[in-house]
Amino acid sequence: MKKLTKEEAAKIGIIRQGRTTTVRAQLLQLDIGEAVIVEKGVDWKSKSPPYRIVNYLSKKTNLKFDSGLTHDKKGWIIKRTA
Repeated sequence: MKKLTKEEAAKIGIIRQGRTTTVRAQLLQLDIGEAVIVEKGVDWKSKSPPYRIVNYLSKKTNLKFDSGLTHDKKGWIIKRTA
């Protein structure tokens, strides 16, 4: 067991029971201008890309994202725009 400071605890996303993933939890915590790189096989193991989560969050919340493949095509970069 490890005790966390307030700053460390704020950086860690809590995954609650239900329909959520670590990627979704990280996207919900992004501030405007911040981005996340989702690596294939490491962070994302599904056949389909994480665009479904991005589009779902854009429709259901007031968060807007810009997403695309990384240059080396080993993952996706998702940036919060609004």
